Amino acid sequence: MRRPVRRGSYPYGLLVPVARVATGTAAEEVRSFLDLCGIRSTTAPCPRRRRSPWRLQVLVFAKDAGRARRLVNEWTLPAGPG
Repeated sequence: MRRPVRRGSYPYGLLVPVARVATGTAAEEVRSFLDLCGIRSTTAPCPRRRRSPWRLQVLVFAKDAGRARRLVNEWTLPAGPG
């Protein structure tokens, strides 16, 4: 039997967001980078907010969140082709 979701609880259980991105390609780049660093990740839609450019969020297990945030904040997405 499923437990009801309480108001204000986080919908992804043990996963927490470490980055928000505008495109699926950017999300895959972040995920590939985290994978190279030994951190498993996944993506989920961002909560809807008015005029927000962020469509997707990259999620990791809570135990890896601090390290993942530091790595992502220090890393720059590679420039696209051309």
